[in-house]
Amino acid sequence: MKMKILPLFLMVLMAFSLAQPIFAANPQLEDTKIAMKNGEPLQDITVNAGDSIELQARLYWYWYTVDQVNAQWIPQICRYLNFYVYKSNADGSNGDLVWSDTAITNFFTANANPDGFTLNEKGTYNLLVKYEGKLKHCSAAAKIYVV
Repeated sequence: MKMKILPLFLMVLMAFSLAQPIFAANPQLEDTKIAMKNGEPLQDITVNAGDSIELQARLYWYWYTVDQVNAQWIPQICRYLNFYVYKSNADGSNGDLVWSDTAITNFFTANANPDGFTLNEKGTYNLLVKYEGKLKHCSAAAKIYVV
């Protein structure tokens, strides 16, 4: 009996593993995401060496609207976002941490704006923005190209 259950369990597990990307595309209640103010993913940016870099992000929470019928992505206020910039290794992974800051999402605009900074060395950098508060944790990444 145990031998018949194991193959069935493995088939079900494999089916859910293959379907996971399909389900991931459909947000579930209480999911969170970090995005730009229009709800789109963070964008890669290109700057000149020594230019001031100003970042902005929002935290969104998937929950019901006032009518309690439709769920949608709702910008969150007064939530801390952590911003990290790493020098990118040749393989694209994170190298040395070169800058970090924490910013709170604004009460009126829901935008989190960390302090500005500069990168003087040309190259590629990885931007990582994380939320680790009371809602479901999430993160988002983008590239900063310094030319």
